[in-house]
Amino acid sequence: MYCENCSSEHPASLSCDEQDTWTGAESSDSVPRTIPALFDLRGRTLGHYRLTHLLGSGGMGTVYLAEQTIIGARVAVKVLHPNLAQDARLRARFYAEARTVNLIGHPNIVRIFDINESEDGLHYFVMEYLDGTPLSRLPRPTEPGLVAWLLAQACDALEAVHRSGVVHRDLKPDNLLMVQRPGERPTLKVLDFGVAKALHDTGNQEQTMAGQVFGTPAYMAPEQWAGQPVDGRADVYSLGVTGYLLVTGQLPYPRGQLAELVLSPEPPPPLRAPHELAPAVPEALSRALLRALARSSSERFANALEFKKALLAAVQPAPRPQASHATALAQTPRARAATPIPAIPTPPDPNDPTPPPTWTARVRRSQDSGSVVVHCSELSRGGLFMCCAEPFPQIFTRLEFTLLIGGEEVECVGEVVRHVDSAQARAWRMSPGVGLQFVNPSPRLRELLMRLHPSHRQSAASQQAGVKEALALI
Repeated sequence: MYCENCSSEHPASLSCDEQDTWTGAESSDSVPRTIPALFDLRGRTLGHYRLTHLLGSGGMGTVYLAEQTIIGARVAVKVLHPNLAQDARLRARFYAEARTVNLIGHPNIVRIFDINESEDGLHYFVMEYLDGTPLSRLPRPTEPGLVAWLLAQACDALEAVHRSGVVHRDLKPDNLLMVQRPGERPTLKVLDFGVAKALHDTGNQEQTMAGQVFGTPAYMAPEQWAGQPVDGRADVYSLGVTGYLLVTGQLPYPRGQLAELVLSPEPPPPLRAPHELAPAVPEALSRALLRALARSSSERFANALEFKKALLAAVQPAPRPQASHATALAQTPRARAATPIPAIPTPPDPNDPTPPPTWTARVRRSQDSGSVVVHCSELSRGGLFMCCAEPFPQIFTRLEFTLLIGGEEVECVGEVVRHVDSAQARAWRMSPGVGLQFVNPSPRLRELLMRLHPSHRQSAASQQAGVKEALALI
């Protein structure tokens, strides 16, 4: 079918928002795409995972909701279409997606735990199951503050992606998932790295073809349309198209004119500013989106963090947890300088089918050297465990950090009481890092921790014992 929206041909069952690629788990109540009966694997067991429901299907593979047969944990399993598995190049692309995601290891990127091949030649990998809403299913126009908050998180993920030397190349509403948990602000997860490309690719013909174009037409940057080399600014463009669509309810370019407007040697007419189409959009947000959509990559934001700063500066306030994802927002995140990404992010354990809950902390290094973001686990009223690379801070070192918990940023001080080096971490199947004991926790921190562990109300004496036990474990 010829699509007037993107000036290209694709199956009638797919809109230009959806075509070409699909990875990641949608909400369980979403309507899955139709796939040929030959490829419907519901009821099959792959390794330790029994496929139960179809979540989505695209050009490379099909995603199923699955149960881990031993403990019953829910995961998402992506299976390479059997008719594509005979092509070595496509198999390489499929496996490269899993390797790319695990290399980056960012909290705003879907986690992949396992990758394998069944006895009868089915290639698959196992991801965290995300019960959320793709941005393609949000009501349009979407509340501008919510859009800015979600896109800012996408920018955080993209900054990590680009620093790892990778370009996503297929950002669109279907590949951006909003996850909501009670008492927390909406969280965004970036999905589907099936057409991601290394910035310094050597041109291996097994995975790339000269002049070949990957992506979804409606969201591709002009240089990507033309088959030219791309960098992180192409992803910024795609995110700008997504933001424009969400806040206005329409794509930036008129139907049927996308390709000719983008590829014409003549400059296209100026885009209509989003605030002209939707009066609720702040003018500052309009300017940020239009800059992200600049035809020349040199006129866009230089990187994703610059785009994030412009997004958050453009809206007041930021989202409070709500029952409905379409409702208004309440509190703006504090404006901060660009947060450094750890040079060696801790990858998730590939053998862990049920990832433990994690939190994020921003640790201040010193007065002049900024801060670093780390993942945390084993959070209790006594302390927590910070995943980090060696060399570790010395025992009894005090660290000042900002902990994101329950949708709030809480200032904390912790004292290092335990080291878990790489050898111990491998033996215990966990990440290396340090255990910290909270020092003089604030009333607000104690209140949030009490909410996190409501069943642990105990006397002062038993609470002290519980703290010692928790710290012994970490």
